[in-house]
Amino acid sequence: MQITARELYALIRDVYHQLQNNLENQLKQFDISVVQFGVIQVLSESEKTSMSELKQKIGCAPSNVTTMVQRMKRDGFVTTTKNPADQRETFVYLTEKGKETKEKVNVQYKAFLKENFSYFGEEKFITLSEILEDYKLHLLNVEKK
Repeated sequence: MQITARELYALIRDVYHQLQNNLENQLKQFDISVVQFGVIQVLSESEKTSMSELKQKIGCAPSNVTTMVQRMKRDGFVTTTKNPADQRETFVYLTEKGKETKEKVNVQYKAFLKENFSYFGEEKFITLSEILEDYKLHLLNVEKK
């Protein structure tokens, strides 16, 4: 089977979008988006996270993260406080509701991963992981040129 670079790009994009759609469908029952899920995951890694650190780890535009945190605060998933040493910095924390949601979502996320990646046997899974990791490094080098 002959495939062009354009077709491969479209295939990778389509696979990514389908995975995102599948995850979105799993998260609907918790009334959170994929991005909010990412915020919850990042915040669960440490007790407090600064907005700038959150922006970096999520990889969204600063205004998008600010809006997302405001919505999550309104919905009771997070709370914020100013850094006493530097009032320009804001820390974001998971609330009890956020922590409870994280626990429930993680159970569903494990099921999502199992269901969506069970297609691959162990050998194909490892091979694909290695190919994608190498390709990611290549793309990082292309970006630097």
